[in-house]
Amino acid sequence: MSGSVRVLRRTFAGAMLVGLAALAPLQVAATGGGGTAAASVAYDACGVVLTKADGSSWTCAFVDNFDARSLDPNKWGIQQTASTGFRTGQTCFTGSTKNISLSRGELLLTARAEKGQFLCKSPSGDFSTTYTGGMIGTRGRFSQTYGRFEVRAKYPTARSAGVHGGFWMYPKTHTYGQWPASGEIDVAEWWSNDPTLVLPSLHYNGRDYTVDSGWNCRVTDVSSYHTYTVEWLPTAISFFIDGSLCFTRTPTPDSPLVAPQPFDHPFSMILNMGVGTAGGTNAVTASTPLPATYTVDYAKAWR
Repeated sequence: MSGSVRVLRRTFAGAMLVGLAALAPLQVAATGGGGTAAASVAYDACGVVLTKADGSSWTCAFVDNFDARSLDPNKWGIQQTASTGFRTGQTCFTGSTKNISLSRGELLLTARAEKGQFLCKSPSGDFSTTYTGGMIGTRGRFSQTYGRFEVRAKYPTARSAGVHGGFWMYPKTHTYGQWPASGEIDVAEWWSNDPTLVLPSLHYNGRDYTVDSGWNCRVTDVSSYHTYTVEWLPTAISFFIDGSLCFTRTPTPDSPLVAPQPFDHPFSMILNMGVGTAGGTNAVTASTPLPATYTVDYAKAWR
């Protein structure tokens, strides 16, 4: 996307954010060479109005183009290990601007190696680590059952083990029990030890490792911008990279649940960047190329 197109898109989208919930699509006429109307294109706060497979239109439900100077607290909460106890691998998630920041219309989530080990405070038990990371989510601000969810993002340039993160979705409440009983939707999960794999997965009781992940969802250069999308319907959950379908799956949960359970209740969106687990295939080491930044241009959702 050229700089001028990017600026125009952001300027337009920013102006459209007012009154998002009640915003009706805007019809913009395109004219032919003679100045007569040749076609019309509808826009809403998410951009060009998209069409569903059945011919109806997707309706914009959430959008953040990260154009502000700081993260919008009405849209995102910051995951901090010291408050929630959540961690991935050796990552201590913090709210520091070194780990979470906005710059020139982009969200930057950065995994870092700090200067020596420190004690990461956690209500689940303090632990010693060298690594910090950034994670944000819409839980408590925006959750939705079914729909279309998308980010435009680029992953770090790391091509050796140790870095992990991506775009995923988690239930607003544990309707069917603790993880994984209430489900998890990984839209675009990435590990630096297998850098072309951007993996979509479904987690639930009854998950089959071989068929509940899209092992063929690969991108040659993940450090360039791509769109990562899920269309979540009662009948199937489908994943796209740059608009091309790479994986679709209808979950088959263990009894007593019946599909589409547990994927039939509201989920929130999560973005994170951290490091891997000690001893695992993507273990972080002193030679892992850090800092490593996951850069997000926008996050959107439609219903």
